[in-house]
Amino acid sequence: MPPTTPPVCTIQPSSSSIGGFGKADDNVRILLMASVRNEFGDTSIFSRLGVTALGQHYVLVVRKKMFGGYTTHMITANMRNRPFISPPFKVSTGSQSIEESRDLIDRLTTALGRPGMFSFDDPPIGAQFQVGKDLIQLDEVPVEVHNNQDKYLEKGDEIFCEVNVTGVKFYHTGIYAGNGMVYHFVCDGQESESLAEALAVFSGVSAHVVYDTWFEYVYALVEVSDVPPKILRASHPLICRSGDQVECSTGVAFSYDMTSAFKYFACSVLKPTSTVVNAMTRSNRDRSSFASNSTFS
Repeated sequence: MPPTTPPVCTIQPSSSSIGGFGKADDNVRILLMASVRNEFGDTSIFSRLGVTALGQHYVLVVRKKMFGGYTTHMITANMRNRPFISPPFKVSTGSQSIEESRDLIDRLTTALGRPGMFSFDDPPIGAQFQVGKDLIQLDEVPVEVHNNQDKYLEKGDEIFCEVNVTGVKFYHTGIYAGNGMVYHFVCDGQESESLAEALAVFSGVSAHVVYDTWFEYVYALVEVSDVPPKILRASHPLICRSGDQVECSTGVAFSYDMTSAFKYFACSVLKPTSTVVNAMTRSNRDRSSFASNSTFS
């Protein structure tokens, strides 16, 4: 991931609007096509407007390369973001013929219109979706979110809780489930007799995605204080889930902005404080937990 920091905005109360309704739909389509003209000009050979199964407006654009061949790009609209028309991003793999580009647009249109979660890891043949930091927008959520989550967040939002341990900042991620509940990743309890064994927690040991209250999520890695942690909402230009379906898997503890080996090392060493270890290895008592490598609604 590049070391650049994505823009951080402050979001307003949730509007529950991805694209628009009625006349607003026409306005969104007009703005998308205006963006195609501004971004691609005469290099735009073919474009197609569409709406995903989740209601997000988009346009797919075939662009002629300077030295021959074509590439396919995407621009999306999200009324919750500012600006709400995304920059264009490439979704094709390598150079294509015009026929291959048109076929790819057909496959993407079909996949994006299919109900269920769209997978960045398994896109249609010939397509790719980058998820690097340069494409992710971070929105700082007002502190009032700690009192009323549904006012500022929507079901399916990916959220980051800022954690600062001995001057090292990282983020504990979660997916907002609505009604003040969050899915987040917690390592299983481990018996250890040495520091080396304790650090093995961060090397991919068994873990669970747990379904927790907002309070349990926010204070999973930090002590309760009078100043609540900063919350940010992360969004990719293409919305891939509604929040009704979440996939669980095992993984390695890793901060969103882990852009250097030093921060990875520091995060691994500093996280096993009494506070963090107790939080990460605590039992699942009084919590609903889900086994790894499962899918639930």
